[in-house]
Amino acid sequence: MIAEQLANKRIAITGSTGFVGTALVERLLRSAPDCTLVLLIRPSKRHDPTERARREIFKNNAFDRLKAELKDPALHPPSPNGTVETFDEMIARRVVAIAGDVSTDGLGLNDADQAVFASCDTIIHSAAAVSFDSPLDSAVEINLMGPVRIAQAC
Repeated sequence: MIAEQLANKRIAITGSTGFVGTALVERLLRSAPDCTLVLLIRPSKRHDPTERARREIFKNNAFDRLKAELKDPALHPPSPNGTVETFDEMIARRVVAIAGDVSTDGLGLNDADQAVFASCDTIIHSAAAVSFDSPLDSAVEINLMGPVRIAQAC
């Protein structure tokens, strides 16, 4: 029932590089095969969001089951031209990583990424400061103001 409700939907996810977010991304890719994901990922000095997603999310062994299922012809038969979609091809087709930060006004999105984010049907906010010794101002920016900024960006 959930897969049918999410069919052909664009789902934005914050916090996808974290433990819960990575598990969520894997589950959606495996269980709702007709949805596409927009991952809001904080840019780093060394890597753009797409590279961060590749390194920090899709290299995770949480995706081993999905990778194995993609290789199983009983679960994923070849296309009419006889080709089988690889994991990397499926990620390229179904996932878009955009640079953003829930602790920044406007989520730090440029105009193009703002349009991508606003085009989503559903937003799942899983970004959070979870350390008990985080500075209070940082925790407030992410945990309290983050959802407000997400709502404003929509």
